[in-house]
Amino acid sequence: MIQNTSYQRFILIAAISCFLSVITTLGIHSSLFDLGELSLEDRYKLFENSKYIVNRYWVIIHCLFVLISMLGFLLIQFKKSPGFTILGFTFFAVFSFTEIFRQMFVLFYLNNLRRSYFETNDVAIQEIIRINIDHAGLISYALFGLFIVAFALGNICYGISLITTSKLNNILAYLLIFWGLGNLTAFGNEFLKSENLNVFIEYFSIIYQPIMRILVAFWILSKFKEIRIEIATANKISN
Repeated sequence: MIQNTSYQRFILIAAISCFLSVITTLGIHSSLFDLGELSLEDRYKLFENSKYIVNRYWVIIHCLFVLISMLGFLLIQFKKSPGFTILGFTFFAVFSFTEIFRQMFVLFYLNNLRRSYFETNDVAIQEIIRINIDHAGLISYALFGLFIVAFALGNICYGISLITTSKLNNILAYLLIFWGLGNLTAFGNEFLKSENLNVFIEYFSIIYQPIMRILVAFWILSKFKEIRIEIATANKISN
């Protein structure tokens, strides 16, 4: 019974985390943390910009919400489709830890480089720091690519895991697969640089993604209710 209670509690936490990820998603893709036009000096002073710092931690919290909610999905769907569900969660774990590392990289490496730039008066050292800052941006960009692809594949795998189970699950499955394809489109546009695709991706991020998180949250919550009923029934039979 203790194990059943713990299992139910975690599924409920996963559903709550998924609902909270809707809020963090809207914050990330809205103008909440918009810093406006920044000069070169302003960009180097981002280490003391409170809005910028809060945004880094906001993204980290978002990734944790996603990871918890997707683990809940794994626990629910594991017996029905272990292969695609485990593979999907693996991609979500890569997504989460890649993005968390990217934010930590900014907070503890890039920001310290920026601080060091203003703490020295040596022009040669400032030039070295400037080069390192530029290279750090390239590393962050590469991690961003991994983050997008891993998230896309996670959605596609989770979508496939839901196919051929029930009508409602099939609808959610195809919506998840479309979500993944949309993210792959965003990744591809990093190379294509299409303005039309940029507009699509912008609306896709601010509208489709929060809606999908709400749908997944309700799906997890519905499964939580089913699990409670199943466990209660099993306990009655055993007693």
